Amino acid sequence: IRFNSNSFSAEYHEAGMVRVEIITRPGMGGWRGRANFGFRDESLNARNTFSPTKEPTQQQRYNVSFQGPLAEGKTGISLSVGGNNAYDSRTILAQTPAAGTVAGLARNTTDGLNATFRLDHDLGQGAQIRAEYSRRSNTRGNLGVGDFDLAERAFDNDTVSDTFRVRNTRVIGKKLFSELKFEFTSNDATTTSLSSAPSVRVNDAFTSGGAGQSGVRSSREIEIAQNFDFTVRRKHSMRAGVLFEAGWWNSTQQQNTNGTYVFTSLDAYNQGRPATYSIRVGDPLVEYSQVKAAWFLQDDFRLGRTLSVSLGLRHELQTQVGDWLNLAPRAAFTWNATRKTTVRGGYGLFYDWYDSNVYEQTIRVDGQHQVDLVVQNPGFPADGSIGTSLPPSLIRASALTLPIIQQASLGLERPLTAWASLRVDYMWTRASNTLRSVNVNAPVNGVRPDLAAGNISEIQSTGRRASDRLTVGLNARNQRLRVFTNLRYQLQSARSVADSATSLPADSTHPDLDWGPSAQDIRHRLFLMFNAPIWYGIRAGFNMQVASAAPYTITTGRDDNLDTVFNDRPAGVGRNSARGAGTINASLRVNKAIGLGGTSGGTGGMPTMPPPGGGGSGAMS
Repeated sequence: IRFNSNSFSAEYHEAGMVRVEIITRPGMGGWRGRANFGFRDESLNARNTFSPTKEPTQQQRYNVSFQGPLAEGKTGISLSVGGNNAYDSRTILAQTPAAGTVAGLARNTTDGLNATFRLDHDLGQGAQIRAEYSRRSNTRGNLGVGDFDLAERAFDNDTVSDTFRVRNTRVIGKKLFSELKFEFTSNDATTTSLSSAPSVRVNDAFTSGGAGQSGVRSSREIEIAQNFDFTVRRKHSMRAGVLFEAGWWNSTQQQNTNGTYVFTSLDAYNQGRPATYSIRVGDPLVEYSQVKAAWFLQDDFRLGRTLSVSLGLRHELQTQVGDWLNLAPRAAFTWNATRKTTVRGGYGLFYDWYDSNVYEQTIRVDGQHQVDLVVQNPGFPADGSIGTSLPPSLIRASALTLPIIQQASLGLERPLTAWASLRVDYMWTRASNTLRSVNVNAPVNGVRPDLAAGNISEIQSTGRRASDRLTVGLNARNQRLRVFTNLRYQLQSARSVADSATSLPADSTHPDLDWGPSAQDIRHRLFLMFNAPIWYGIRAGFNMQVASAAPYTITTGRDDNLDTVFNDRPAGVGRNSARGAGTINASLRVNKAIGLGGTSGGTGGMPTMPPPGGGGSGAMS
C-alpha cells in the first residue's frame, strides 16, 4: 500500500490530491460479483426561465462485474460491463422573420457502453504482472442545438476507444521496488451533421443552416513509464522514474465546410445585407505525430518528529516546442505544530503540454492543406459580383514555449471535537507563457500589415493567468451511527487574457486589454454533503452546491475594427465584466446493497469527498 498525500509530488505532471495505490496478491478469495443500476429523471427539477415547459431529462445506468481466482494464490481475473443511456434538453429561444419568437426544446442523447477485462498473475520471487483491456463506446446525438441555434444545426458524435495496459511490479533485492507500465490507446471519433446547408448567423436573433462539422479523427497513442522506489540511509524514501509518450493522428475533421453568413442584426437579415461570408476550403486530411518525455526524482524525509519534508525535481519536454530545459522543482512540508494542529504547505513549478488538438489547427489551416476564405459585405444568397474578398486566412504557431505554472498552498487542519474537524487552505496560482491566439494581420487604421494575406491567427506563448482560492471546510462524522457530513466554502478570484488557446481577443492590436475575469471566475461556492442510514440498510445521500454568478462578455454584435471577428466590445467595457445569476443545485440519492448467496461486500459508507487544495483530481487504484 502506497499513500501519496503530497500535492506537489514530482511524480505527476499536474498538481494532485491524495492518491492511494494498493497492490494485492492475485487469486485470493472466492468468486464474487456485483450488480448495480440507477435511474434519474426531471421530476424534482426546476423549469428553465426561458423554457415554455420543464425540460425532460432521464438517465439509466447499469453495471455488472465479477472477479475470482483462476489459480488460487496465483492468477485472478475480473470482468466489468456497464452502460449509460441518457438524454437531457436544451432550451431554444430565438427570433426569426418567418416564425417570430421560437421557443422550444432540443433533446440531446447519450448512449455509452464500457467493458473491462483484467488478468493478474503472480510471477513469483516478489514479481507480479497485470494485463487489462477496456473498450468504451459513446454516441452523442443532437448536439449544437439550443439558445439561438435552431434544430437544423444538430450534429452527432460517435467515439470508440480501446485501451490495453500492462503493469509489472517487482521487488529487486531488499531495498528496490520496480514498477513498469505500458499503455496503448486507439481512439476514433466520427462527426456527422444533420444538414449540409450554409450556416446563417444573425447576432442576438437566431442561427440556422447546417453545423458545418464532419469527418473522422483517429489517434494511436502509447505510454511507457518506469518507476523505482528505494531508501537511502533509512531516512530518505526516494522515488525516481522516466516517462515516454508518443501519438499518431489521422484526421479528416472539417469545420465551416459549407460556409457561414453573419448578419449584425435581424434588420440586416431582412434587408439581405450580411456583414461577412466565410468558408474553409481545401484538403481536410492531416497526419502528424507528437512525442513527450519526462523524468523525475522525489525524496521524502523527516527533519524531526514533527516535521516531514518532500523535495522533488521533474523535467519535461515535447516535440513542436522549441524549449527543452523545462525543469520543475517541487517542495512540500507537513508540520505537526501541536498534538492537534497540522500545517501543510508547498510550492511547485508545473508545465502545460502543447495539446495535439491545438497543434492540429496549425497544420490544417496552413495555406497548403486548407485556408479560410472571407468575403466582406457579400451578396446574399451567394453573389460573386458583390463584396470584398480577402486573401486566404491562415492559422500558425509562433516559436512556442511550454506554459509555466507556479503554484503554492498553505493549509491548516485541526480537530474541533472527537467527531468534527476544521480545515483551512489557501491556494496561489500564477501562470505565464500560456497559449493564446492573436490576429497578427488585423487592420491598423483600416489597413492590414500584410496585404497578401487575410487573417493570420497566430498561437503565441504570451498569455498569462492568475488565481487565488481560499477554502474553509468542516467535516463531521459519527462512526457508530455511520453518519457523515461535509460543509465547505470557497472564495476564489481567477483572471486571464484568454479562455482558450484558439480564442481571439476583441482587439488583436492590443491583446492585453482582454485581461480580466476568466470563465472559471466563480467568486463564491458552498458545498454541503450529508450521508446517513434511514432504515433496513437503506442509506440516503444529500448533496447541494450553491454558486455565485459566472461572468460573461458584453459585445456590440458588430465588427467595428474590420478584423471579421464579431467580438467587439463597447468602449470602456472589459472582457467578462458582466455577471449572470447564481445557481443552486441539489440532489438526493437513495441506495441499498443486497447480498446474494453470501455476505455482502458493501458497507454503504460515505462517498469519497477529496479535501480542498492541491489543484487537481485525485486518483485511486
